[in-house]
Amino acid sequence: MVIDHLGLTQPHEPPPPAQPFADLPKLLALAAHDNVAVKISGACTLSHEPFPYNDIWDPLGHVFDAFGFDRCMWGTDWTRAVGMLTYEQGVEAFRATDRLSDSERTALMGGTLQQIYNRH
Repeated sequence: MVIDHLGLTQPHEPPPPAQPFADLPKLLALAAHDNVAVKISGACTLSHEPFPYNDIWDPLGHVFDAFGFDRCMWGTDWTRAVGMLTYEQGVEAFRATDRLSDSERTALMGGTLQQIYNRH
């Protein structure tokens, strides 16, 4: 099972919710199930800060710790996020951050997706 959008309500236009990661514990509880993966899609739309969206990294760190990078997949959710950020900003926030190692970035930005969707 793949949970999209971090399992969180995400806005279609600014502003982001006052506490966008308030329901994150519900997602983290699902990490106990080996057959659950999560798409880190639209995460930048939850930020209260401009690019590079530094305030998303602590909550995302909890997701990465709980699920591991072998069950996390990046996505922009571009069709919904177009009014909030550019595609380039959605990509570069993850490509340029020092919060991910090269191997974590490789897994997150496509490696895990290939593994998850090629299983069946």
